[in-house]
Amino acid sequence: MATSVDTEEVEVYLDHAASTPLRPEAQAAWLDASAHHHANPTGAHRAARAARRALDDARDEIAAALDRPPAEIVFTSGGSEADNLAIRGVLHAQGGVAVCSAGEHHAVLEPVEHAEGLTVELEADGTVSPDRLAAVLDAAGQPVSVVSIMAINNETGVVNDIPALVEVTRRHARGAWFHTDAVQALAWIDLAAHVEEADLISITGHKFGGPVGTGALFVRHGVELDPQILGGGQERGRRAGTPDVAGAAAFAAAA
Repeated sequence: MATSVDTEEVEVYLDHAASTPLRPEAQAAWLDASAHHHANPTGAHRAARAARRALDDARDEIAAALDRPPAEIVFTSGGSEADNLAIRGVLHAQGGVAVCSAGEHHAVLEPVEHAEGLTVELEADGTVSPDRLAAVLDAAGQPVSVVSIMAINNETGVVNDIPALVEVTRRHARGAWFHTDAVQALAWIDLAAHVEEADLISITGHKFGGPVGTGALFVRHGVELDPQILGGGQERGRRAGTPDVAGAAAFAAAA
């Protein structure tokens, strides 16, 4: 007697390193904020003030995830914009040269290459060696204003020793700011401790259950940074454009 076979396909998603499904709590936060906070949070009327409070609450939660002050969190449209703001923003404000590893995401590699910056070759295991970074900094021949090394590689999963790399930067490139692309890191490690000494930190929501199109850049107090999107004084003058309150709320809920 023939038996029937259930041929219904079950989808197995195995690409979380590229993008994650939206968490239920993030979806709920997005829907709630979309329904109740449609006003422009930069306005002065009651609905705008309510939207501003929701945006501030989201900023507080993102800051808590990084163990950083809320005033030092700049909302962006994602990790790529955050990386560009960190590197191009510092270069435009301070001049000098940028240094990154050869294994960075293209959102870091291309701004550094465009500015004729320097790259640090990777070790055989895919990590960035503090000694190799020191050698590049010593041979730079001009002031280094920003060093960018990712926390976790988006293709290999290699975890870099950010505290050691920050220490090398402080000793061999005095006055340089240290940026880390931590887009892959927040979901997998104690990020706040791992990147505690970094001056600039990029994250994005869709790598840990938040929506695509949401991101943030931590900018330590004292870092000179020119905005790369002009046209308004939002985000304390660092990123123009009407803030996405619903996106920020969902981003924070996922974090």
